[in-house]
Amino acid sequence: MSERFITTKGVSTLSLIVLLLVSGVIGAILSYLWTVGYYVDLGLNVPEDISVAITNVSFPLLNSTYFEVTVLNPTYSKEDANITSVVLIVANTVELNVNTTPATPYPLRKGEAVTFRCNERWGEHTGGVLIVGIFVEDGSGAARSYITEYIDLDITEISLDTEKSINEFNVTVHNRSKHPLDVSKLLLGLEEIPEAAIFVDTENVTLPYTILENETIVLTCFFPLWDSKTNVGVLGKTTAITLDTLQGYQASSYRAFPKPVSLAISNVTFPLLNTTQFVLTNELQSPHYVNLTDVIVNVEEEYFTIANTNATDHVLQPGESTTIVCEDARLNWETWKGKEVTISVYTTQGFVADKEEAIPDG
Repeated sequence: MSERFITTKGVSTLSLIVLLLVSGVIGAILSYLWTVGYYVDLGLNVPEDISVAITNVSFPLLNSTYFEVTVLNPTYSKEDANITSVVLIVANTVELNVNTTPATPYPLRKGEAVTFRCNERWGEHTGGVLIVGIFVEDGSGAARSYITEYIDLDITEISLDTEKSINEFNVTVHNRSKHPLDVSKLLLGLEEIPEAAIFVDTENVTLPYTILENETIVLTCFFPLWDSKTNVGVLGKTTAITLDTLQGYQASSYRAFPKPVSLAISNVTFPLLNTTQFVLTNELQSPHYVNLTDVIVNVEEEYFTIANTNATDHVLQPGESTTIVCEDARLNWETWKGKEVTISVYTTQGFVADKEEAIPDG
């Protein structure tokens, strides 16, 4: 009984050792095949020299300003690998060299793995295949594809009416994604629209502003589209409206803005001591009428809003001219002989006509 027990015990111990050896070999083979599988998937030959494998790629859905890639230098690799660069390949044609942490070139020892944080915006490529590539000095690199979830944030409409105001427009935004997105910035061309100028349902927004999944919002922006004094703005141009999110996604839409109204002041005279008159023309190329409101006279940094003038509430159509008469007891041309006077005519739409004129000496 004793001898049989000892013999059985000895056989069991030997079997265990054999099993451990076999499992170790199988594990090594599976590990090898697992790593080599990346090359096979890409249709590449298994490298015989320095070789690396990508073991993981991560594109965080709620922060599209970076992605991560983990690279392994297998123990079967000939020697240590020098990772020279990480690239992002989009649509199989565009290669973007990526800034990484840790930085490349990076020495990767045999058997070592490293995770690179890649500081590259990829949000505009959602819903497609992105390929991450690793380049190695004097060796075989690696590549791995990743299908990103589709994030759909659209600017569906940009509306304005310059017959009413050149200082207000609406931007309609639709979030068709399955996740809330946070609006962090709104730009007109290259100019950022201040938070204080953006409203939703008559309430001033606080950025970031959350758009829920499958939600549509209208952003009302009280922001000038045109500066009549400098003739600078987006009117008459095709300009982009761009919306940024905290998650790194963007929505952009181009809009052909209508032409600005062109006003001109001419034939300025000073017929009486406290009176001036001039001709105001709404140029023929103007897209629509304007409603005149105020006339302001500026002499030596003093500004006078003229109360007695026929300009107030006058509607001036394109191609039409009218003579404006302004009278104000505060205007004393005798005192300002030879000085420059600036006459400005304002409209309800926000367009302004300016004219500088010298006050006669005589």
